[in-house]
Amino acid sequence: MAVFALVFSLFSGSVAYAAEEKSAAEPRYVKIAVEASDPEKLYGEYIPVLMYHHFAARDMGSGNGVVTTAEELEDHLRYFRSQGYKIITLEKLDSLLRKVEYDHRLTGKGLSLGEKYLCITMDDGYYSNYELGYPLFQKYRMPASVFAVTDYVTEQIGIRKFTWKQAEEMEDGGWMKIYSHTADHQPVEEGKETEFLASMQKSEATLTDNREGKHVKAMAYPNGRYTEESQRLLEEDGYVLQFTIENGVITRETARNAIPRITIESGMDGEDVVRKIELAAEKTFAAEREGNEI
Repeated sequence: MAVFALVFSLFSGSVAYAAEEKSAAEPRYVKIAVEASDPEKLYGEYIPVLMYHHFAARDMGSGNGVVTTAEELEDHLRYFRSQGYKIITLEKLDSLLRKVEYDHRLTGKGLSLGEKYLCITMDDGYYSNYELGYPLFQKYRMPASVFAVTDYVTEQIGIRKFTWKQAEEMEDGGWMKIYSHTADHQPVEEGKETEFLASMQKSEATLTDNREGKHVKAMAYPNGRYTEESQRLLEEDGYVLQFTIENGVITRETARNAIPRITIESGMDGEDVVRKIELAAEKTFAAEREGNEI
């Protein structure tokens, strides 16, 4: 039996997880040890954004690091509720950030929100978001956001994507909204930001044609790659939320054009996800926790 351990260490403590392979097709993640400072002191001072991708009805085996089973997703949602998290839309996130930005009494990194807020996002626009994710978000009455590659949805490229009719159904249901992950999933490159902007504008036009209601103008960068010029062009085009794949949480110092997200991997239960959130927050606030005011 092979055991692989990934150990996270912080100034205040550490946590360790191991992927224990029962067989080549049945990896499971088990906790080895957990020791860290009290994370409750940071609640309300940050907002985590989770990044999911594809969902599956059963364990897909090794080599599917970002495929979450429906059973795992439901465990996550139940655990979020038990831990007092308030799941919010991107519209609510934008509203909260505006509130913080206009409150000049605040100092330090902390948001001083008084609530444990959390955003749930999915990338690419897979059919499994509709088939397996949507019923669970409805069941637990928790909103979620999908960053869809619009040409892939229209032309059904690659792994099966939901259709625009299904996207409309999800949006009409009130618990899921669709945003842009570009038209073609081509990462931005230095010197080619204008072409990238064209892909974003094509994607946004497709979204406008296939959804209704209020949507904050938000996007997620393919592969998390961005440049200063792409950030500037998208800001000029009205994008108020630009998401990356950098691990971290939103604080008062987070730039709207480089919002971090926490990647959810196969085999994680709800407790694992929350611990990963807490570790990201601890790391973000490390300097303050060493003696400065949050």
